[in-house]
Amino acid sequence: MTVKFSKSFERSVQKLSGKMFKSVKGVIVEVISAKSLNEITDCKRLSGFDNIYRIRIGDLRALFLLTVVQDIDAGGESEEIIVFEYLTARGQIYSKKTEEQLRRLDK
Repeated sequence: MTVKFSKSFERSVQKLSGKMFKSVKGVIVEVISAKSLNEITDCKRLSGFDNIYRIRIGDLRALFLLTVVQDIDAGGESEEIIVFEYLTARGQIYSKKTEEQLRRLDK
């Protein structure tokens, strides 16, 4: 899996300190080393979305977009690309503003 980060996600991680920073870092390492979504702890697809998933990290939620790209030149093999978009508190993820932003990404 290829893992990328949005600027919003990077800024949110930079604001963290101590134990929470280590937890987020551990989750990112786990995602990079995972071969499939089933191997990622506390990862679920958000209901009502096709390609948006969340990972629970204590009181925070990391939201990411999963894209599957097929490489025709490589014999039709597919590659999964994970783009971490947001890292927010649980209550903010389910706000209307965040939901609208996620709908635009999910197209």
